[in-house]
Amino acid sequence: MELLFESTKVFEKEISKFPNKTKEKIICKLNYYCSLLESDSSTFYGKVYKPIKFKGCSESSLYALRIDHDIRIILTVDEDPIFEQVIITLLHVVRHSSLEKTFKGIAESLYQKHLNGDN
Repeated sequence: MELLFESTKVFEKEISKFPNKTKEKIICKLNYYCSLLESDSSTFYGKVYKPIKFKGCSESSLYALRIDHDIRIILTVDEDPIFEQVIITLLHVVRHSSLEKTFKGIAESLYQKHLNGDN
């Protein structure tokens, strides 16, 4: 499967605020971990996690990826078997201290119907 990366304007703005050396580290680790989706997806899924669990959203493709002790990337991973692609959407790059609040906001926005019990 081919990896396709997409990023939001918010992600681009947030990553631009980091010093160049930190940006390089973020991109390097992101590329490394995401490349595991092609060769060893179980290891990739062992590295990402959901800091908040929502009832009714167990099939969510929203994850956090730990870059270092303080930096996390919030992303989605969606497999498209028709086009043999894995689409990785980079939503936010945040400090650990704001991860839960940011993650919760994104999850509530993306999965509002499921959280309200609407299907």
